[in-house]
Amino acid sequence: MADHETQVQDIESAAAAENNGATVEYDGPAGGWGSMRGIADIFGKEWATPSAVETLMRQNKPKGFMCVSCSWAKPADYHTFEFCENGAKATLWELTSKRCTPEFFAAHSVTELRGWSDYDLEQQGRLTDPMRYDPATDHYVPCSWEEAFQGIGAQLRALDPKSVIFYASGRASLETSYLYALFARLYGNNNIPDSSNMCHETTGVALNKVIGVGVGTVVFDDLAKCDAFFFFGQNTGSNSPRFLHPLQEAAKRGVPIITFNPVREKGLESFINPQNVTEMLTGKATPISTQYHQVKVGGDIAVLIGLCKHVFACDDAAKRDGRR
Repeated sequence: MADHETQVQDIESAAAAENNGATVEYDGPAGGWGSMRGIADIFGKEWATPSAVETLMRQNKPKGFMCVSCSWAKPADYHTFEFCENGAKATLWELTSKRCTPEFFAAHSVTELRGWSDYDLEQQGRLTDPMRYDPATDHYVPCSWEEAFQGIGAQLRALDPKSVIFYASGRASLETSYLYALFARLYGNNNIPDSSNMCHETTGVALNKVIGVGVGTVVFDDLAKCDAFFFFGQNTGSNSPRFLHPLQEAAKRGVPIITFNPVREKGLESFINPQNVTEMLTGKATPISTQYHQVKVGGDIAVLIGLCKHVFACDDAAKRDGRR
């Protein structure tokens, strides 16, 4: 139980320092009691209703809804709790009981609010009324829905439809995205990019030239059958924490996991599954990366060139020896 007690002490020390505005070094594994505490803290801060628990239980499951935190797929064989700390935080922020009323905007000008942090703005809660900007007072003021729609419509009618871009978030639901695209086309516009264009357009062009496909070719089931993982700058614990489950299973099977990353990503070092009672009670973490190479930024290009050279050299040697 020593490992478990040490981890809890580290988490409490880090939380105390964080509450005092300090940044501290965390030496523990990803997941574990730290992630549980993170979810509990945000639940309390947002004053989320009891129904929020039921909502979380439907997250990333059939007949449920997709998480807005990352794009990790809904697995067919899902866990009881199919969400991570980041996903729970994103959902609880949406379900907050805090409300941002017109009185808030009457008390704070837009110039003042520009100086606020994103976190402080988020903490004001959900809007209760449609609002419009009044340049004469530099404040947002309440308006009716009819006024809001009329104002938006007037602006759109004044523009050339071909000059407008309808930018959509990759986190929007399927139904919302469909209606948004339909609205754009009814308006006379076919410029409907979304966040994936910004994130993946360059990689898609390069992949098409190299392998003939603009997207990844791995499917979820491949993760349970692969012989090795190579990570290049992907921060699993921060960007897609649910990926840690198949990674942990692979590590326990003895699959080599080779990481090249300028950052010491905790999720790629060690992991305690918060849904595993034994791991939580003992504090015993699973080492994830077999090798962790902390290269300089951009150094992964040199690594890939070296790997390609080695593959070609091995192939040439096999041909010379008659093995191919």
